[in-house]
Amino acid sequence: MVSQRRFFFVDALRGIAALSVVLFHAIAAGHVAEFISSLPYPIVFVLRHGEFGVAIFFVLSGFVIAHSLYQERVTIPLVARFMLRRSIRLDPSYWMAIAVALAFSALSAKIIAGKVSDFSYGQLVAHFLYLQDILGFREINDVFWTLCLEVQFYFIYCLILAAGRNDPGVPLQGTCTIAMLSAACVISVLWPTGAITSGLWQGSFLPLWHAFLIGSAAYWTWKNAVLIPYFVLLCVVIGAFAIIRGEYFSIVSVITAGSLWIAAVTRKIYSALASRWLQGLGAISYSLYLIHNPITGASFRVGFILTGRNVMLEAVWWLVSIIACLVAATIFWLLVERPSMRLAKFISLSPQPSPHLRKSR
Repeated sequence: MVSQRRFFFVDALRGIAALSVVLFHAIAAGHVAEFISSLPYPIVFVLRHGEFGVAIFFVLSGFVIAHSLYQERVTIPLVARFMLRRSIRLDPSYWMAIAVALAFSALSAKIIAGKVSDFSYGQLVAHFLYLQDILGFREINDVFWTLCLEVQFYFIYCLILAAGRNDPGVPLQGTCTIAMLSAACVISVLWPTGAITSGLWQGSFLPLWHAFLIGSAAYWTWKNAVLIPYFVLLCVVIGAFAIIRGEYFSIVSVITAGSLWIAAVTRKIYSALASRWLQGLGAISYSLYLIHNPITGASFRVGFILTGRNVMLEAVWWLVSIIACLVAATIFWLLVERPSMRLAKFISLSPQPSPHLRKSR
């Protein structure tokens, strides 16, 4: 059984990552071009790189999934149960977000002259199965690509543990498990170092796999101090090449993984950044990430139609759009995501003993 204590630090980072992506997309879409140009450079630099909140998400996923499976004897049946539980946890919100994106697109097509809302059945089916990037379909919402990679991360990581026969009853969960995970880390480094520059296939998870694995490595190193030199080496290699190549995604990944490990070994992971507003933001982060794009676009379009546009009005409508996204995400979390979370908990990773066996104990 894994610890039931909440990782408040992880939840807060998740919220910060989601909000950074929300802010970034308003800038990337050109909604606040004049206002942004009036801000000091350091602030502009951070806001313009908010897209790398995705790197934080990937590292956090690696850490949390490692935590979820660390104390499990991982077998193929357990992998199936784990993927089913993740599916129940993630799919309803994702599918509803697809519906929201389609609805906003259709509404926009009716209001804006010359705009077309055109999605094929194949495109929709591919989205529902997280296969749109692999099959070459255009994203219905720009943020959905990360979910396709997350699903690949989960599945491959589970298979590695199953192939290595992860066993919590032996040191380092078993020689084979740690050897396979180490090999995976080495392979993943080929991309951030620039040794390989292609994904090998369309929609591949490989170019960004190192972010997920460095997150899982942070967890494993927390639980096994003997791994500290190897974790530090992994961080140094990825970080050094990221700095040389000016590759911010990997820099953010290393900083996040290092912060997680430090917070874990100092026990701050249970208390750091535990303020209510950050925890609330973390709770709705998945919903916020999923639906913020269409709501942001609609908020600015309606706002500029009503008031026109200048530096101050861009700032006003940016604030309004952020509030709208937070309110909508909270409602989405209450109506869709939270029920899915509760339902997913009914799927146990460990097989339950038969009623007869339970009575005999």
